[in-house]
Amino acid sequence: MKPAGPDSLRRNRDFQILCVGQGLSMLGSAASALALPLLVLNSTGSPLRAGLVEAVWAGSLALASLPGGTIADRFDRRSVLLVCELGRVAASLVLAVAVQSGNTALPLLLGVGAVLGFLTAPSVAAGLAALTRIVPESQLGTALTVNRVRGQAAYLLGPVLGGWLFTLSPGYPFWLDAASFAVAAASVYAVRTPLSAATASERESGWVERTGAGLRFVWRDSVLRRVSLIAAGQNFVLDGTYLTVVVVSSRQGSAGLSMGAIAAASAMGALAGILLMPRVGEVLRPTHVLFVSGAVCAGLVAAMALGSSAALLAVLMGGCSMAISLSSSLTTVTRMLRTPDHLQGRVHSAVGLLLMAAPPLGSTLTGLFLEHLPAPAVFVTLGILLVPLALITPRLDAPAPRAAPDPPAPDPAVPRPPTPRSPDGPCPR
Repeated sequence: MKPAGPDSLRRNRDFQILCVGQGLSMLGSAASALALPLLVLNSTGSPLRAGLVEAVWAGSLALASLPGGTIADRFDRRSVLLVCELGRVAASLVLAVAVQSGNTALPLLLGVGAVLGFLTAPSVAAGLAALTRIVPESQLGTALTVNRVRGQAAYLLGPVLGGWLFTLSPGYPFWLDAASFAVAAASVYAVRTPLSAATASERESGWVERTGAGLRFVWRDSVLRRVSLIAAGQNFVLDGTYLTVVVVSSRQGSAGLSMGAIAAASAMGALAGILLMPRVGEVLRPTHVLFVSGAVCAGLVAAMALGSSAALLAVLMGGCSMAISLSSSLTTVTRMLRTPDHLQGRVHSAVGLLLMAAPPLGSTLTGLFLEHLPAPAVFVTLGILLVPLALITPRLDAPAPRAAPDPPAPDPAVPRPPTPRSPDGPCPR
C-alpha cells in the first residue's frame, strides 16, 4: 500500500495553521537564544553568568517536563497551548521592554528564563499530543517530517536573524520572540479540531499517580523502553562528541571559524536525514533503519580519531547528524503510534526528560575523559559506546497500533466546535 503523500496534509487546514504558527514561534526562540548569551556577555563580561542564565532556562524546562505532560493530558490541549503561548508573549515582552530600557539585571534574566522554561514544557507536550488528533495515523510520519524540516529551518535561520537584529538593537530579538509567540497563540485559537483528552478516571486520580503514568507506560512497553534508551544513549554520546570537537578546534587556535563550519554541517546533515527518511523507508524496514543508522554513527564518531581538520570533522559530524535524524524520526512515530491518546502528553514528556538528562551527563563524562586521554582515544571510546545501542534495536517492522483511549468526558466549560472533515474523512478524535 502506498503511503499517504503530503498533498492531503497541504489540504489539512488545522495542520497547516498550527505548523506555520509553531514554526514562527521556533524561529523567534532561535533568534533570542543566540541574543541571550551575547546580551549577558555585553552587559557583564562574565562567561560564568552567561552559562548560569542558559542553565536556568534549560533546567526549568527539564524540571517542568513531567508535570507539563500531566497538564497536557489533564486539561483541554487547546487551552493549555493558548495559556502557554500567551504566557510566553507576556514574559518575552517584559524582557524586551527591560532590555530596550537598559535593564539587564541578572535576577530579571533568570526569572524570565525560568518562566519561559516552565511554560515551554506543557506547550511542547500538548503540541505533540494535538498532532495525533489533527493528523490521521497514516500521515503521522509525513507530518512529523514536515515539523522536523520546519524546526531545522528555524534553527538555521533564527541565529542569523537574531544576530543581525542584535547588532541593530539588543532588544529587537526579544521583540521578535514576543511577536512569534503571539502568532503561535493566534494559530492555536484558529484550530477547529477538538483537542480535549482528559477522561473521567484521569480527573479522579491523584496528581502523583497521573504524573508517573507516562514513565510507567514507557517502562512497561518493551519497544518504547528500548527505543527511548537508544535515543538517550545517542544524545549522551553526541553531546560528548560535540564537546570533543570543540576542544580539538580550540587547541588548533581557530575554534570560532571551525565550530561555525562544523555546526552548519551538522544542521545540514540533520535536515538531509529528515528529507531522506521517506525514501529510506521505502528501501529498508524500520528495524533495519534504526540499526543501520546507529551502526553508521558509531563508525563516523570513531573515524574522527583519524584527523583533526575542520573539514574532516564537519563532514563526519554532518554524517552523524543525518544518521541520528533518520532514527529519531522513526522512534518518534513509533512512540506516537504505541501510546494511547490520553497518555500522549505524559509519554512525550517522560521521554523528553530522559533525552534532556543525557547530554549534560555525556559532556561531563567526556570532559573527564579529555582531562586524562588524548582526543583520538576519546573519539574511539565514544564510537564504541554506540555499538551496543545499535545491537539492542527492537523489532519495528509492525509497530503495535495505539491502544484505544477511553472516551473523553464532556467538559461544559469548554466549547466544542464541530469536527471538520479532511479529504480522507473525519479527523481522528
